[in-house]
Amino acid sequence: MAGTYRYSFGPWNIHEGADPFGPVTRDSFSFREKLDFAVREGFSGIQFHDDDAVDINLPLAEQDKRLKELKAMLDDMGLEAEFVVPRLWEHPQTVDGGWTSNSTESRRYAFDRSKRTV
Repeated sequence: MAGTYRYSFGPWNIHEGADPFGPVTRDSFSFREKLDFAVREGFSGIQFHDDDAVDINLPLAEQDKRLKELKAMLDDMGLEAEFVVPRLWEHPQTVDGGWTSNSTESRRYAFDRSKRTV
């Protein structure tokens, strides 16, 4: 069956190679270098976690400004954001599973962060 295929990837896939079992194995790449790689290799989309796209500790107005700058950069590069999801597994509030935690406070954090991502 003939078709047109488009591909995307997450910038977190180009990392230093460290994991829980070993140290860093290569130099890091800037976010822009990762996007340049995507364009060079023919990707059409980028997948984001909320904190890949913008510093989530910034005030909302500053986040909006930075997101507009990111959108303009993606447009200039011919890329589109395929999806953006909240990163809920690296924060102390979500170590017990944000949405599924027994802690009302942790579930609230997961809900609020998810809502903010949208």
